[in-house]
Amino acid sequence: MTPRELGEALAKRVAVAGLVVVVIVAAAFAIPAATDSSTEPEPLDTPEYDAETLAATPVPAEGDVEVDRSVATEGIVVIDQAHANPLGRDELAPLIEELALLGYDVRIYDGGETLDQALANANAFVVVDPGRTYPANQVATVRTFTNEGGHLLLVGEPTRKRISSGFTGTSIVEQESALTTLAARYDMSLGTAYLYNLETNGGNYKHITARPTPESGFEFDSVTMFTAAAVHSRRGTVLLRATAGTHEAGIDGTSRFPVAVHRENENAVLLGDSTFLHDDRFNVGDNEQFAAFLVEFLASGEQTSGAAVDEANADDEANADDDEDEANADDDEDEANADDDEDEANADDDEDEANADDDEDEANADDDEDEADDGDGVSSLGVRLEDATGHRRASHPSGGTVEARL
Repeated sequence: MTPRELGEALAKRVAVAGLVVVVIVAAAFAIPAATDSSTEPEPLDTPEYDAETLAATPVPAEGDVEVDRSVATEGIVVIDQAHANPLGRDELAPLIEELALLGYDVRIYDGGETLDQALANANAFVVVDPGRTYPANQVATVRTFTNEGGHLLLVGEPTRKRISSGFTGTSIVEQESALTTLAARYDMSLGTAYLYNLETNGGNYKHITARPTPESGFEFDSVTMFTAAAVHSRRGTVLLRATAGTHEAGIDGTSRFPVAVHRENENAVLLGDSTFLHDDRFNVGDNEQFAAFLVEFLASGEQTSGAAVDEANADDEANADDDEDEANADDDEDEANADDDEDEANADDDEDEANADDDEDEANADDDEDEADDGDGVSSLGVRLEDATGHRRASHPSGGTVEARL
């Protein structure tokens, strides 16, 4: 191929490539133009994410817990720490301090004794977010406690994730409140998902606002819960409900979820959040007024378990005394019978001795009589003559007696 032919071939190829480029560019502009319409696409409507409508101001923390001092003057409240409960005295300080001001002895149950021993003479039992399930015997103990008038406060938390480390490395595990077996005995349950509200909250979408129900009788405006779960009950009074527009994580739709319920007939209250009781949150909004209700609820529990135990012990002691008296009476009767037997035996001995003496006297009299007869003359056969009777009595040597008329 000559240089001229080579140049012509290259020119043709360049022309074809240029034509292809022109076609592609033209198509790129032509397609949007062909599909273009006179209406613009509607913007995505997500008002819950609108920064202008989102609450950014936290609810102020002010106020003190004011408890009705006439509720009670002294008693015992037991807080569970034997079931991997994460909260202790420090986290529940506002509640404990108010109970102490009422004269209540707040005790921590750490499993060093049986649960029925820990609840003896107690007015109330507080269970906060346990990590271990209650066995059947302890559930029965708590049930008996509330049946006798003791009050039960159950506080749960939604399931949350935490980092766990070990020899094999780190992992993310779920931590769930193990309240199911205990709460179920009172026909109550706790949700596992957290609640959130993007419109009405306490400065964070998880810090939901809950308002009292008309049935609760509360006169305050609202309570702020910081990580709450919904609570459910077949019966009882719902005390607090989340405000409208509240979501449950992972579930479509919104609702006014109940977050506090009171089973009056069962002497039990279930809450879906514990963080609102912390030292730095108990007085956010009207939280301190709801905390005052909880203190009064715990203080109004009847102290009946210890009385029942004392009464049972008293009955046992009385029965023991009765048994001892009966035993002593039996011993006295046995001794009297023994004395009677001894007297009878002695009487028999005296009678035997008297009879023996009589026999001996008769024998001696016979001997004396025989000796006297020997003086009158007794044959070798033992025959004795009786001059006075006209009969002859003969005493045979063998012991027999023979009479013969003269």
